[in-house]
Parts: sequence; structure tokens; C-alpha cells
Amino acid sequence: MGRKIMALFAGIATGLLVILILRVINISYFPFPDNLTWKDSSDMATYFTNLPDKAFILYIFSHAIGAFLAGLISSLVSQKNRFTIGIIAGFFIFVFVFIINFTYDFPRLFLMVDILATAIAGFTGAILGNKKN
Repeated sequence: MGRKIMALFAGIATGLLVILILRVINISYFPFPDNLTWKDSSDMATYFTNLPDKAFILYIFSHAIGAFLAGLISSLVSQKNRFTIGIIAGFFIFVFVFIINFTYDFPRLFLMVDILATAIAGFTGAILGNKKN
């Protein structure tokens, strides 16, 4: 049981860390304006409305890579039930992304592509981690 929990923690932590790093890179390329605040939802909506498509592509990439690595690493660390543990870790990242995506006013095309890419990437990571002997 301890190995499964450690596998989940390792995969989820890695996935979230990758998402965080890539988001910081994205913010460095597309900085938040000084006249807006992070705490105001209308300011956040203004920020996301004015972002170019390249910024959203990096968001999608970060979520997909995070979900993939969460599923892969959890599957590889776990000795038993590799696929199940990988799916749980990928699902955790998927839920995290889902909540974030519907908290702010993102474009609909971004939402559809991001959710689909995150789900497929998490599932693929769990499959590849399960195949490794």
C-alpha cells in the first residue's frame, strides 16, 4: 500500500511541477500587465482575452506533458496495479486542469483541445508505464 501511495505522489508531484515550470515560462513570454491584479476576476478575464494563440498552445502543451508524466511515473514506480495507479495520477492532473480551465474565461476551442489532449496524454502515460517490465 505504501508503494502505491508513493507512486501516486511521485507522479502527481512531477506532473504538477512540470505544469508549474511551463506556466512560469509562459508568463515570462506573456507577462501579466502591471495595471491588472491577479485577485480580480475581471482583470484575469482581460488578461486571457488579450493573450495570443501561442500562449494557449503552451498551456495545452504543459497540461498534456504534466498528465503524461503523472501517468507514466506513477505506473513505473508502482509494482502492482501499474495501469490503475497511472490512470489515477493522470486523472488527478485532468481534474486539476478541468477546474482551472472552467475557473477563468478561456476560449472554447482552447478548452476542448486542452481537455482532450490532457485526457489522452494521461491515458498514454499510464499505458506506456504499464508496458515497462
